Amino acid sequence: MIREHRFVNDGWTFAYGEHPGAEREPADPDWFDVGLPHSFDLPDFRELRFYIGHGCYRRTLDVPESWAGKWIALEFLGVFQTAEVFVNGRPAGRHDGGYTPFTVDLSDLVQPGPNEVFVRVDNHWNPRLAPRGGDYSFNGGIYRDVSLIVADRVRIDWHGLGVTTPEADHSRALVRAAVEVVNDEPHPVDVDVTAAIAQAGRPVTTLEPQRATIPGGATATVELEGALDDPLLWHPDHPHLYDLTATVAVDGGARDAQSTEFGVRWFEFTADRGFFLNGEHLDLHGANVHQNRGGWGDAGTRAGIRRDVALVKAMGMNMIRGSHYPHHPYFAAECDRQGVLFWSELHFWGMGGQEAEGYWTASAYPVHEEHEADFEESLRQSLREMIRTHRNHASIVVWSVGNEAFFTNDRVVDKAKALTVELVDLVHMLDPTRPAAVGGAQRKGFDVLGDIAGYNGDGAELFMDPGIPNIVSEYHGVQGHGAGEYEVKWHHGVETDYPWRSGKLFWCAFHYKTIAKGGGRNGLIDYYRLPRRPWHWYRERLLGIAPPAFPPPGEAAAMRLRADTGEIPTDGTGDAQLIVEFLDTDGERVAAERSVTLTVVEGEGLFPSGTAITLGAETESLNDGAVAIEFRSYVPGRQRIRAASDGLAPVEIELTAVGEPRPVRPRRLAPPAPYITEAPEGAGTYSLADYRPVAASSALPGHGGGNATDPRSTECWRAADRGPGAWLTASLEFPYEINRIEVRFAEPPVHPWILETSPDGDAFEPLHRADAGSDASPEFEFPVRLAKAVRLSFPERPIDVDSIKVY
Repeated sequence: MIREHRFVNDGWTFAYGEHPGAEREPADPDWFDVGLPHSFDLPDFRELRFYIGHGCYRRTLDVPESWAGKWIALEFLGVFQTAEVFVNGRPAGRHDGGYTPFTVDLSDLVQPGPNEVFVRVDNHWNPRLAPRGGDYSFNGGIYRDVSLIVADRVRIDWHGLGVTTPEADHSRALVRAAVEVVNDEPHPVDVDVTAAIAQAGRPVTTLEPQRATIPGGATATVELEGALDDPLLWHPDHPHLYDLTATVAVDGGARDAQSTEFGVRWFEFTADRGFFLNGEHLDLHGANVHQNRGGWGDAGTRAGIRRDVALVKAMGMNMIRGSHYPHHPYFAAECDRQGVLFWSELHFWGMGGQEAEGYWTASAYPVHEEHEADFEESLRQSLREMIRTHRNHASIVVWSVGNEAFFTNDRVVDKAKALTVELVDLVHMLDPTRPAAVGGAQRKGFDVLGDIAGYNGDGAELFMDPGIPNIVSEYHGVQGHGAGEYEVKWHHGVETDYPWRSGKLFWCAFHYKTIAKGGGRNGLIDYYRLPRRPWHWYRERLLGIAPPAFPPPGEAAAMRLRADTGEIPTDGTGDAQLIVEFLDTDGERVAAERSVTLTVVEGEGLFPSGTAITLGAETESLNDGAVAIEFRSYVPGRQRIRAASDGLAPVEIELTAVGEPRPVRPRRLAPPAPYITEAPEGAGTYSLADYRPVAASSALPGHGGGNATDPRSTECWRAADRGPGAWLTASLEFPYEINRIEVRFAEPPVHPWILETSPDGDAFEPLHRADAGSDASPEFEFPVRLAKAVRLSFPERPIDVDSIKVY
């Protein structure tokens, strides 16, 4: 055996709570049986709440005698957000940070035979740990794969194989492999390091072998180099990949080997001509992607990731922004294979609105000095881990150091900007082959701190030809108010493709769960991964594929149950997407308003709620007469699932779970979390409109609408068109309960004006109408009303506006 790397996603037990001392006690038979990936919050139906606290996991690992003297480790690809790992009651390791992979060395803690692994997970908000704020849900759990790695004491380090193509063109590519060799033995060893390259399973070439002496107890990097003639270039239209396998040998015997995929491509973001790939201009058109999903929350499988990338690709888009944290390494691997460029992002993340210390609406950068050092180090560590585990992916063309970190308290915003610069410099040091971006950089001067500026929302119109490489990193279209919407309505002028702009990335591909009340329904695809009508609008625009005939409203006479696959692996990496459609008497899909219950009638398979789940309008899972859910199994065998809906004949489907045989025993399935923490309510002194996006009927240069929501601005909004009908709209981005608005005009109004609010950002309701000669600084207190936007309109002539504040 050179190296073993296998999944250990099955066979875990779980209990809510901290359970002090339980790591040293025998396993509790009352704990619940779970498989990984797993979330504290199952099932997850986008409720505006989630479990905040501790959860504990157990598993037995059997260690054979043949592993004696080997390096043995557990690899965790994502635990939110603090993990403490114990083996046989002894501390094995700790990791802080919810989005990056890590390993725990078990070598000196395990013994031949059964060994007990105990993991305590904590997802409390932590002022010293990023992210401190964000438009998302922060569910705890071991929500990505866990693997067991067994290797020689002389080996290639974990993710210790880096591949670059520093020189490449259509005729030749220089390939460099940096191989980090670990020597855990007490004495020096002479190693021979070789590397072979293959393409589509066929050997292509080898790199020049190297010999090196590695001191005892040390790690050294061995550099290998070679060339590819007439390389097959990686491009979204033809995502060719190569495999490089590096081997470390001692005295002629192989001690370890690792393989990685890489692609040959070169690219450039320019300030005046946009983006170029392999020497040709490419307009970037993509979408942002969050990782959580219907029922399972963040705990999606690799099969689910494959479907996610395929759904974006099938629209005709060529880029995904991994919003707003490092994603599963397999996500980038699928972007490599399917041909989608990937923007990989760090979680230096702000949200805005009600700034409240103690919850994920806090200032992006700490407001207390004693939290700063640990917070900054958490981001440095995560950046190192993101780049190390993702660096060989051809699809990744940029490392982003955060998103909307300008939502930082003004008292410490200079420290947030200094940290941003430091992270950009760290990107340059860790990976000189890719640029560093600052995502969501449309306020407070963050856009000039990196190599590429990502402008969100109204940044698309505030920064016209900014003189630096740039992209619209978020733009809004359809807001997801109903299944019947088809056309996407773009905002802030993003429909115009300027030559100096590299492209635009839609917000967002999928519905997602968030702490923001009323948020998360911006997706072109619903939470359960069924395309919505706007998905077809993009497909028609980008690929010329006409939309289907959309299901009309009507009564259902029957159901159809189908799956995207007939086989499910039992190692936790795969699942089947089950889709139930309501049909009319002619067998055509009809947009019936119904619920359906799916039940496992044979087999050991599971839904996120256990052996049955009910889907429909109450769980926001009904989409034009269809529902979907992902189904998985950790035990092999036949799986028979029945779909039932009142008044309709039930239908069934059979799948096969494939894997190593396991004894079937009674299972204890976990109920919903025993206690739930609601999002905090209450008023604050921070205006909900500050630094938020602003739209206007027109604006003179230097007098854009953003001045009205920027407390630091000394300029006002001034309309360019001085005729009747001018307006200025401040977005709150999410619906809030408000009861006070303050307006400040640049001078006493000499013309009438109207103040309105909108609960959804579209339909406005009047709050106040003022005649000429009104107060220049009016304040309004009123009974609580729901508002997502506030608008000033001017029926006769516009009035300059200094500020709008909303509480």
